[in-house]
Amino acid sequence: MRTVLTAVFVGLLTFTGATAQTTAPAELRAVLEGTWELEEWHAEGEIMRPPQMTGRWMVHDGVVMAIRHRDGPKSFESTAAYGEYRITPTEWIYGYARSEDTTGPSASDSRMRVRVTVPVPMQAWKIRRDGTKVILEREKSIRWEFDGPVFNLFGADGQLLRKYRKLSP
Repeated sequence: MRTVLTAVFVGLLTFTGATAQTTAPAELRAVLEGTWELEEWHAEGEIMRPPQMTGRWMVHDGVVMAIRHRDGPKSFESTAAYGEYRITPTEWIYGYARSEDTTGPSASDSRMRVRVTVPVPMQAWKIRRDGTKVILEREKSIRWEFDGPVFNLFGADGQLLRKYRKLSP
C-alpha cells in the first residue's frame, strides 16, 4: 500500500496539466470541491466500514484524487488515482491521468494494474438540482448525489456503492 500511495503522490507532484478551469458559480464549487472521507463501501453483499475499508476523494484546484482500500470477506481492492477536473455551470468533467488498482482474493494474493492515460480522457456528467441536492449524472454510468456534507455514489444500476462525508472545503 505504501508503494501505491508514494507513486501516486510523486505522480501528483509532477502532474502539471491540471488547472482550476471553472466557470461554475462559487456556491456550486463549494459543494463539489473539497476532501471527503469514505464512510461506507457497499460490495459483496455487505456494507463495509472502517477499519475494513478506508478512503479519500479529493477535488481541489483542478486536481482530483481518489484513494480507496477495502479488505472484504471475498476480495481485496485498493485504488490510488489522480487526474484533472473542470466544472461549468452545467457539467462536472474529469479524468484520471494515472490509476493504480490492486485487486485479488486477499491483500497478500493481489495483483496491481497501472493505467496511464495522457492526454487525460475527460468524461462529463450533467449537473442537476433536486431541492438541496446536487446530482451529477450521465446515461449508463455512475451517479453522484451531494446533499450537505455527504455524497453518495451510485452504480449505473442505481445501487449505492459508496458513501462519503466532507472533511474540508
